[in-house]
Amino acid sequence: MNIKLDLLRSFITVAECGNLQEASEILSRTPSAISMSLKQLNEALGTDLFETDRKSSLTPIGRFVLKEGRRALADFDESMNIIQRYAHGEMGVVKISTVPSVATRLLPDVVREFRKTAPNVRLELRDTDSEMVAAAVRNGSVECGIASLPLASNDLTCELLLEEPFGLVCRPDHPLAKTTMPLTWQSLEGVSFISNGLLAQIKDNDFNQINCDTTIQVHNISTLLSFIQQDMGVTLLPRLAVPEQKDFVFLSLADKTAVRQLYFLQQRHHRLSPAALAFKKLIQKKATA
Repeated sequence: MNIKLDLLRSFITVAECGNLQEASEILSRTPSAISMSLKQLNEALGTDLFETDRKSSLTPIGRFVLKEGRRALADFDESMNIIQRYAHGEMGVVKISTVPSVATRLLPDVVREFRKTAPNVRLELRDTDSEMVAAAVRNGSVECGIASLPLASNDLTCELLLEEPFGLVCRPDHPLAKTTMPLTWQSLEGVSFISNGLLAQIKDNDFNQINCDTTIQVHNISTLLSFIQQDMGVTLLPRLAVPEQKDFVFLSLADKTAVRQLYFLQQRHHRLSPAALAFKKLIQKKATA
């Protein structure tokens, strides 16, 4: 037996109103159309639901159908409401992996704005290095990611999110901190330089020689900043990776091609959920602000 929901809705409305005319105004249908729906429901059940044609009194089965029909419609309406909210990005789960500097500097404002528009969406944020971000997106443990390297492949897409300059990071009392002009690569000669993994994005040959000659390489940014704090040397970092603290000075470089590119990663053959898509749009808005 296949009873359509609109037949139940017509019956329930008539039963609650007690007449066709009032029900037709509520349902925005003609009385004859509603009467046809009631006839189809009667035929489907093989019995009458109203005692008389006046529709003012229900049969025993009519009372039972009214009770069960109300429950069925309430469940259906609630399900449709949930589906619509999910489709509009108002509920669901967004899992995203990102490099630490984006997690600490870019995402807080994005999350704050997202919570205002989608307070019922659950956010799961993970911070790690770019290779692990790509791996998490690839294996599906997160829906999307933000990485410092273009890691596009047959199963991943990479969209450029933003470019930010590298700069020299040192203590405020370091001799280079007093420099007022953008630093050239020659300015780093003879300076205790600490290398890090992000510097692979700088392609200048003069800098690469400086980077290769260093005797210290630190991959963890927190450890790297701790080394600088303890006067063990200087390094180059993109702007977002440097905390807004008085413990560090960020000096611009003369080479304007020394930039870090951040990319938004997602699986190539899978669309983002509505909530994740809304979150992505906020990230893009923040990145271009």
